[in-house]
Amino acid sequence: MLGQLLETLSGHWAVHLESRVPRTELYEARIASSKPSLGFFILLISSAVIASLGLISNSTAVVIGAMIVAPLMDPILSLAFGLAVSDGKLIRRSAVTIGFGVLAVIATAALISLGLGISHVQSEITGRTSPNLVDLGIAIVAAVAGSFSMTRKQLSNSIAGVAIAVALVPPLCVSGIGLTLGSEMVAVFGRGTVAGLTNQIAEGSFLIFLANLIGITVTSLVVFLLQRYGSFRSCWRNLLVWLGLLGLLSLPLSSALHDFSVRQQMDAEFGRFKAGQLKRVALARGNQRLWSKVRLMYSSVSVVNNKARLDIVLNAPEDILDQSFMNDVNQQMLKRAKDFGLDDPDVNISVIPNRVYKFDNQSMN
Repeated sequence: MLGQLLETLSGHWAVHLESRVPRTELYEARIASSKPSLGFFILLISSAVIASLGLISNSTAVVIGAMIVAPLMDPILSLAFGLAVSDGKLIRRSAVTIGFGVLAVIATAALISLGLGISHVQSEITGRTSPNLVDLGIAIVAAVAGSFSMTRKQLSNSIAGVAIAVALVPPLCVSGIGLTLGSEMVAVFGRGTVAGLTNQIAEGSFLIFLANLIGITVTSLVVFLLQRYGSFRSCWRNLLVWLGLLGLLSLPLSSALHDFSVRQQMDAEFGRFKAGQLKRVALARGNQRLWSKVRLMYSSVSVVNNKARLDIVLNAPEDILDQSFMNDVNQQMLKRAKDFGLDDPDVNISVIPNRVYKFDNQSMN
């Protein structure tokens, strides 16, 4: 009686177990997706053009649109499926398709950058130059969603969302754009421009793509095996090789995660410094609201062999940031960097000054 009442109140709610796509059907679909068709390259190059223009114009919406168009996820899942079923021909064909696709995207982005004469970068590009384990985690979770939805017809509409989550094409476009820039980059922050920041765009963004590629492949391989599309007994070598690649990739990503953590702590330290030191400077100058107008526009921490470089970009009124104040900022950042275990860091502080002009137009009439 109670059970019937609960069923009535819940609308006979129950967990629905979708049926798996038959192995033969999924096999045929993965074979088709591994072949480099004309449509694949048209969509991929179109996606690269859209993403490159979105990155250059600093438009998040345009970059998201490019992620939806990009078909690069398909051959990667075909590669994972080939590894699961130990089909050497499928593995090689998928790998070649991915390789040519990667070259096509990078070349397209580089040509667009050269054609437009790009000499500076904005946040959509700089935000894709510092990979860490978080990016790998995103790729792994997205791969679970993508590969599982591929084995269930009812969930096939989720692939577009997965493509947005892993963002395969934008990092490759950033790599192409980075290849056309010099060893130092010019960055735009709001209405200010700062030159001389270290250009690690191509390397960092390509590492993000590798994290996505290897993370998706390994995770999808495991998902396909758990769904019994392949056998652990026949593909254990493939699994070990790709797990080894994942382990190797985790080393620089772990280091990058440490850099990311240091950068976050340095940002927080600057926030505390700003709330204290800047306020004292402003009060000494008779303007207690001036301290709130200083903003940290950009901060970057790069660590190589425990040798750190800190790039900091500030935006502030012209009359607040003098040499003595900048010396105080430098000493405070040096002290905090050493507290984080960084040896003799190089601190580079760039300032984007702002000035407000007020006009009393009524008195001029």
